[in-house]
Amino acid sequence: MSNLILHKANDSIYKDPLTFIDTIDNSKHIVLCYENLQYGKKIQLRFIKNGLQKGENCIFITCDDDSELIESEMMNYGIDVEGFYKKGLLDVWKAPNIMDHSDEVIRDAEGIIDKVFYGLASPFRLVARMFDKIKTEEQIIANTVLERLFNSKFERFKGLLLCPYDLNNNPLESNRRWVESILENHHSVIFITDAVEEGIAFDTIQ
Repeated sequence: MSNLILHKANDSIYKDPLTFIDTIDNSKHIVLCYENLQYGKKIQLRFIKNGLQKGENCIFITCDDDSELIESEMMNYGIDVEGFYKKGLLDVWKAPNIMDHSDEVIRDAEGIIDKVFYGLASPFRLVARMFDKIKTEEQIIANTVLERLFNSKFERFKGLLLCPYDLNNNPLESNRRWVESILENHHSVIFITDAVEEGIAFDTIQ
């Protein structure tokens, strides 16, 4: 577990991740960092299911998985996908790859975020996985830009945004600057270890 994350959160109240997900009720920009893929996905699905049960607008954005796979995972988790589609409360779509135009990262990132928030009624919930892997310097810079833009625009809305990161493909241990940027641009952190359903959740120091 990252010593940096624990140091940044040493004045916060630690919670069980599922308890945290079940009790959030106000506008928050949350980062989910996970080593255990199964538990990380469970957190994402629980986040969406809770919102749908409350009648909130929910969007699941993926960068790699197709919509049918996401829908299947939702149904296996007990979410009535077809029913919520008909009610207009659920949408699943694939994010474009902003690295295709890395020389215009800021412009393309703003376009993606504006598309996400356009016409979105409050209250809402977003799960936004915009990058599959963050390994290169260019990917780190693009991801940092995207998170800063999300956070700056997010403040104008009333909703919940969850940004999941698979730590097997992200620079938690190798890039301190990336970690600090992630913490600075999120209100809360959920950290999932590689153990079975083990982790913590806390609010960051803003």
